[in-house]
Amino acid sequence: MKNNFPSSYATISKELLRQNLTELKHKAGADRVLAVVKCDAYRHGARQVSRAVKDVADWFAVASVDEAIDLRMGGITKPILVFGVPTYENAAAYQTHGLTATVSHKTHFSILMDGTEYHLNFDTGMGRLGFKPRQSEEVREQAVLNQRLICSGIYSHHSSSDEPDSDFVRIQHERFKDVLSRFSEVPIKHMSCTGTVGNYPGLDHFDMIRSGIGMVGYSSSSIRFNWLEPALEWRSKIAQIRPISKGEAVSYSSTWLCPEDGYLATLPVGYGDGIPRSLSNRLKVFINQKGYQQVGNITMDYTMVYLENDQINPGSEAVLIGDSYNAQNWAEAAGTNTHEILTNITDRVEKQYKE
Repeated sequence: MKNNFPSSYATISKELLRQNLTELKHKAGADRVLAVVKCDAYRHGARQVSRAVKDVADWFAVASVDEAIDLRMGGITKPILVFGVPTYENAAAYQTHGLTATVSHKTHFSILMDGTEYHLNFDTGMGRLGFKPRQSEEVREQAVLNQRLICSGIYSHHSSSDEPDSDFVRIQHERFKDVLSRFSEVPIKHMSCTGTVGNYPGLDHFDMIRSGIGMVGYSSSSIRFNWLEPALEWRSKIAQIRPISKGEAVSYSSTWLCPEDGYLATLPVGYGDGIPRSLSNRLKVFINQKGYQQVGNITMDYTMVYLENDQINPGSEAVLIGDSYNAQNWAEAAGTNTHEILTNITDRVEKQYKE
């Protein structure tokens, strides 16, 4: 639901989304690219992002049937792969909405309804979902026995492709190639994600690459790919500015004491909007192109910034994420990944889209 009076807003570039996805496809030399738009497209807005890249993406992928239905309701007609586990409760929805299921356990063959399209998922080392490579013969037999279903793809997932020289990436790759030797007639084979494309350019990326974090402009680790550009900028406006004296404490638990007389700005955003409280006293906020220190514990609705002695007007724009200071900087300061930072952004932040 659109906010009438938002306290902050995220501006998302549709052109950068398309540019990032096109660049990934080009670098991989892949015939197809699958746009991963789960978790509301990493909180960039799944419907809007999907519409923006629909002419570049060949497939879309989501985590759940509900996410897939939302895309269909939003007008997305291209194939949608659901990564999640099919159940008796949602089996009919795959047929009703023309969704592609993931089969990662032998019981799924009996759960899915006649005519449902699916991709096989093999666990080559992620340790999450999927058949083990040693089951490939058994899985093939099940696929042949269940020709009432349509097998249109087969995939796996690297667990350490964000590391640029991981032996395990190559081990998983060879395991998957061995599995594929038993499924040569399956039309689409895919394994590579953003990290694989960026860190392993010489690797065979098969028929299709997948990208979610790369599409929105980031790598999957602390390594930055300069050929990707973050599509989201997050801004707010200063709600209040007041003098602060040397030695005064700011916010809960008094974690910061003012070093010198100056001014304190209060921004009307906090962890209720998606700024992690764990980043208290670790962030910079840019006002008039100058970086200022965020100070004191971040609260649910407010974040404080020390302006030193600078004279700044209330209502001035404050850049939280943008330009050279982005979600990657936040992730490094928090000891997490950009995925978590971006998906923390809540619906209180108004989204605006530009071409």
